Amino acid sequence: MISNILLTDKILIRKNKDKSLFIQKSFGEKNKTDYVLDLIEAYYLLEKGKLELEDKKGNKIESDELLKIGEKKIQDFYKKYLVYSDFRERGYVVKTGFKFGFDLRVYPKGKKPGEEHTQWVIAVKGQNDRINFIELSRKVRLSGNIKTKLLFAVVDSENDVNYYETIRVTP
Repeated sequence: MISNILLTDKILIRKNKDKSLFIQKSFGEKNKTDYVLDLIEAYYLLEKGKLELEDKKGNKIESDELLKIGEKKIQDFYKKYLVYSDFRERGYVVKTGFKFGFDLRVYPKGKKPGEEHTQWVIAVKGQNDRINFIELSRKVRLSGNIKTKLLFAVVDSENDVNYYETIRVTP
């Protein structure tokens, strides 16, 4: 039986039915010859019952196990998942933003990567996390360089998410 397989930090999508649905809904991406999901996307789909997942040995992976794996591989995985999930539930396409220096990137509603430019880049923080001016300045400058808006997504102790748009003001 063809199954979706957890690799180190990606999920290899082997089921053609899943691949078609995920492409249509803008989950995952083509990686050379394969179609893969990031851990946050996979956890979201597993939680929604839209993904079946196995390890390389063929053992089924449940969402609680994938959460533990995600927490080991990605700092603040669950906080990032909460923000990812919030945007997905609101109808946005969300992708990781690591290569841009951010946690996530969000596309305008109804648009997919390649159809429209990123609407927001997201930095995810906990309510007690600190940010220094150097990091803040770097993130504001980076978002300006890629011509997008910067949002800080702050996850509180009750796992609610608050968003703060940060812009550069020049007198």
